[in-house]
Amino acid sequence: MTLELLDWHDGDLLAKPVFDALKGLVGAGVPESKILGVTINTDEESDTDLWCPTYGVPFENTGNVVVVHTHKTRKAPPQFAAAFVTADTRADLNGVVKRTLEVSKVSFAPISDAVEATGMESGGMSPIGLPAGWPLLVDQHILAVPKLYIGSGIRPSKLVVDGSIFADIPSVAFVAGLGKPRA
Repeated sequence: MTLELLDWHDGDLLAKPVFDALKGLVGAGVPESKILGVTINTDEESDTDLWCPTYGVPFENTGNVVVVHTHKTRKAPPQFAAAFVTADTRADLNGVVKRTLEVSKVSFAPISDAVEATGMESGGMSPIGLPAGWPLLVDQHILAVPKLYIGSGIRPSKLVVDGSIFADIPSVAFVAGLGKPRA
């Protein structure tokens, strides 16, 4: 199957936080050429392991965001954070994420909490448009991916960006080796 790149400007194929964040980036002077467009897929095809082979997109050109709870101490209340890696890797939560954020515990955030906090759908989370103040760790090599398919905030579409756009997003921390190769 082939993917058609569609214009992102009407916002119909993006969750509101993602659309608002893109408008904010462009308004702040980020070159609009870094936002390549949006693609459509069926809800059933939105999971990366099915989406990539269906559309012939290499896993290394697709990104996944993991929303986590971090705890400064074992008894401290959880704080949200996110890790963004290419789909040919898995975020090293208990190693790199834990050390980088200097926390004692990292765990997957409950899906209902992540959905409520982000305003995005489970299975369509985007690293663009996350709530202000959340740490966002991005694997360093993503900056060099010229055509990166990421979550749009909703399941039936993917946002397509130049990976270099992450250098323009406030609160991003680039981490070499954040993603470990998938088995």
